[in-house]
Amino acid sequence: MIELTESISRQIPEAVLRRLDSLDPLTQEAFLTEFKKKKKSGFVAFLLWWLFPAWHYFYVGKVWVNLLFWITFGGLGIWWVIDLFRLSGMVREYNKTVAIGVLKDIEFLN
Repeated sequence: MIELTESISRQIPEAVLRRLDSLDPLTQEAFLTEFKKKKKSGFVAFLLWWLFPAWHYFYVGKVWVNLLFWITFGGLGIWWVIDLFRLSGMVREYNKTVAIGVLKDIEFLN
């Protein structure tokens, strides 16, 4: 298996890591390249949260939640504060979904 950095391996679900072990190195490299292109950064999500309220929802693919945020004025500001604590989890969940999708795409093509 190709060597994954600690930060990358934490973003990939355990089931995907196990499946990657059984794939050839070229396919593993293709997975890693595609995952790195599609994954999101916690730092960028934080900047969006801070500078442009609610844009962090677009960043992690939650378009409808963004709409609700604006309709309720960010839950009168409460959502905005709560999101500070939820932000890393939202990015982690997005990246896990991306990892699963990339693996499915790669397996479909093979």
